[in-house]
Amino acid sequence: MSQISEKTKLALKADISSILYENPLQAMFAKEISVELRRDKEFTKKLLLEMENEKLVERITKSSKGIDYKKRIRWKIPERVLQVYDENV
Repeated sequence: MSQISEKTKLALKADISSILYENPLQAMFAKEISVELRRDKEFTKKLLLEMENEKLVERITKSSKGIDYKKRIRWKIPERVLQVYDENV
């Protein structure tokens, strides 16, 4: 398996941010994001976890009915990050 450079990872993280920014009211599963990126789901999840540590995305662990997800996680862009994007657009 080939290694991906930090520059490429940064570009993919930017792509993830833009995907989530396009749908700010709808949290997305990693699988949906990976389809948009045309990347492996596990690799996309790894990038999302890195972005979570950097406070660029946040995880949603409950459904709209308040039921905890057992295995799946939805992701969304935090409100403060949305504000920064809106200021720069």
